[in-house]
Amino acid sequence: MKKNDGVITSGIYDGIIYERLNPLLEKLALVLFNTVDFDEESCSRIEECSGKGHVVYASFQSSNLSLLILYNLLRRHNYPIPVFALEYNPFWFQDIGFITRRLWQFFSSTVLGKQYEYVLDTDYVESLIKDNKSILFSLLSKRYFLKRYTEVKYDSLRYLIEVQKRIDEPIYLLPQMIFWNRNPERSGSPLGPLYSIISSQATGDKSLLFAWLTIMKSATAPFVRISQPINLKEEIDKAKVDDTRQLAVMLRNKLLEDYYHEKRTILGPVLKSQQEMMERVLYHPNVENEIRNVALEDGIPESKLRKKAYKYFKEIAANFSILYIRLFEMALEWMFRKIFDGIRYDPKAIEEIRQAATRGPLVLTPCHKSHLDYLLLSYVFYKNKMAPPHIAAGVNLSFFPMGIIFRHSGAFFMRRTFRGLKLYPTVFKQYIKTIVSEGYTIEFFIEGGRSRTGKVAFPKLGFLSYITEAIEEGYNTDVVFVPISINYDRILEESSYVQELKGKEKEKESVVSMMQSRKLLNRKYGMVYINFNKTFTLKEIKTTLNPVNVPESVAMNIVRRINDVVTITPFSLTTTAILMSSVKGFSREMVKNNFESLYDFCEYKGYQLSDTLKDRNNFDEIIDYVIQSFSEDKILESLKVVGEGKKLETMPDMYVLPEENRPRMIFYKNSIVHYFLPLTFSSLALRIMNKKEETSLDSFRSEYVYIRDLFMKEFIYPENMLEDVMISIKDAIRYIQQKGYATITENSIAINDDRENDAQLRFFGRILQEYLESYYVVCSTLLPKKRVQIQKKDLLTEIRKNGVKMYHTGEITLSESLSLPNYTNALSLLRSEKALSEKQAGRKNVIIELINQETVETLFEKIKIYLDGIRA
Repeated sequence: MKKNDGVITSGIYDGIIYERLNPLLEKLALVLFNTVDFDEESCSRIEECSGKGHVVYASFQSSNLSLLILYNLLRRHNYPIPVFALEYNPFWFQDIGFITRRLWQFFSSTVLGKQYEYVLDTDYVESLIKDNKSILFSLLSKRYFLKRYTEVKYDSLRYLIEVQKRIDEPIYLLPQMIFWNRNPERSGSPLGPLYSIISSQATGDKSLLFAWLTIMKSATAPFVRISQPINLKEEIDKAKVDDTRQLAVMLRNKLLEDYYHEKRTILGPVLKSQQEMMERVLYHPNVENEIRNVALEDGIPESKLRKKAYKYFKEIAANFSILYIRLFEMALEWMFRKIFDGIRYDPKAIEEIRQAATRGPLVLTPCHKSHLDYLLLSYVFYKNKMAPPHIAAGVNLSFFPMGIIFRHSGAFFMRRTFRGLKLYPTVFKQYIKTIVSEGYTIEFFIEGGRSRTGKVAFPKLGFLSYITEAIEEGYNTDVVFVPISINYDRILEESSYVQELKGKEKEKESVVSMMQSRKLLNRKYGMVYINFNKTFTLKEIKTTLNPVNVPESVAMNIVRRINDVVTITPFSLTTTAILMSSVKGFSREMVKNNFESLYDFCEYKGYQLSDTLKDRNNFDEIIDYVIQSFSEDKILESLKVVGEGKKLETMPDMYVLPEENRPRMIFYKNSIVHYFLPLTFSSLALRIMNKKEETSLDSFRSEYVYIRDLFMKEFIYPENMLEDVMISIKDAIRYIQQKGYATITENSIAINDDRENDAQLRFFGRILQEYLESYYVVCSTLLPKKRVQIQKKDLLTEIRKNGVKMYHTGEITLSESLSLPNYTNALSLLRSEKALSEKQAGRKNVIIELINQETVETLFEKIKIYLDGIRA
């Protein structure tokens, strides 16, 4: 048919789209579907591809309604509009002039026998591409499938491949789909094919009426998604075949795989009802066998044990609801705007996680600083069009009414200890294996509970072992671990953590405590920083490391990767500078000097800095902001002296830090302390060597290794710190030499004879002071005891009392040294050094026995030397 007739190609694909469509239908679509829009990432992809090559939209819908929605949306955003639609027939969407011409052409060719000159589809597509026009084709057209399947010449992808072979500029295929809502797909569709038309199903073709009804009754907004673009030129070049038909089949399969992955990422796996999950878990042979075994061992009727298993399942299982998710998201949006200045994360990292999900179910493993952690991650995933995770939550959070909300938002609940329980662990483990087999995204906290100290704690292996066991038993082929660091300028639990560090029991979560905490929402807590490290799979760990203990290897990999991406925030760096200025008071100038010393090393190492810290011109503003924030909370006070007339006068830029408030600030210092360990250990080792008048590198290496091993139970070291010492700390040594603090030759290292250089090394060494003092208290408490057995909780009480006494008598100087976690880590060190033994006595009690006092004495004397080395 003639190009100048306004009617094109063979007539099989009547896909021309004029700039002006049927005004009635166009306005109707604009009114009914005005809430449909692109997500941000889709906009970026269209803009990027439009500037690099030719744009072709590959739609996973085939209805003319979906075409009309996309057309209007592209025009609204001023993006390239398709002028031709393959495997569509948008006849009734055209204006009256086009319809008249088409009817006349049909009449004249069939009745009057008029002849037309036909143009091949490929030639016409090529002419459009060369004119830089956009086109659209449907990948899932039911109407044209048979033609494409039986007559290869009608394959739209074949046209595009042929055109790409003829031109140099790349053609970008933009996979496009409409999500009418974000309702998870559910198993079981009693209405069959009719279900996708009249239901609130998220994807698929719908008529105008049912599409509008779906949007109206859905809790979540509709949107158009452009998934990862495909560079057709690159795909052809890297293919091992040249046959156009084979290339088209390969490309179609790739696009369909991407479509399935995109659906699963956004909507999650096909959702089983809680009843279906219960059937799968409780009737599993693992649970059935455990019931029979317990019945035989304890003489309990199986019916009674089945009732107990049922109660356990109901206590554990999530009951996911997109309505709750949407309502919860609205509440979180309001709350986060109210209490935070913003939430920082890298959108590119989210896209990498989306792509990583093709390798297996995602397992999110964040550090745990606050109760807000799991709310933030679910919020971020939901906002970025990814299915929120199923979250392992403590059973303490199942209190009414929050337990119902959490459960419907994806939380499943676990008890803190399984000790003494026979049936519960089996039901819980089988539930985990079942959600792994279903492919749900899972989130759990690798540290177990929240870190009260600010440091990333050593991992707990229990939950992780269930996941690794599920893969080993074939419940899924692999899982993808996502290490995540979450840092806050200020945390809501600041005051309660201080009390718990001193030994106070954690307050149980309840409605009353929730109501009391409402006042925490009446202020700002600064920024939140979420960083995602590179993902890795269980198979990768097994292949590359071949570990003896797989869960332990995975766990240490996770916490190390978390530590690697911790953001150094304005509060963490300024707080460290304040705490190291003086015990009780400081000047602003002291803080700024310390701040710059710490910053110089962070900049030298290229650590993860918040955006505001990247500009040195912001230093004064940052320091003033942090001091003001702490002053408003009465953590810091301006220094006041009696002046003339016995009136109190405020001394400018001088501040007092009451000793009882230091522990409130230590959390922020501890969150970044791991970054300074190589420099801190090196500085302390150098000062000790200087006192001994030793300069050999061998002596330095020995001293460094002793300090490192002393805190083996306190800090999570990167793997290279446990290998060749001199290689692992080369950056720290090079920095020390570069700053002129010490002179290093091939066989020696010595502090330069300068008070200022020595003071700088002392400054960095003092980062360890609170830990040294805590360990000093523990050794001091154990020394008089000879060989004795004592309950662990009683020993910790004695240590705590002795620490308070030593603090008030001046034997230790930092109030933050009176830390229960530090004491516990010191006992763990002594146990690993065979100075103490530990054994379980009953369900809750642990007995500690002092078995080698000489080791304790040696450690006590060594710590004393180190404390002298940083105090003098």
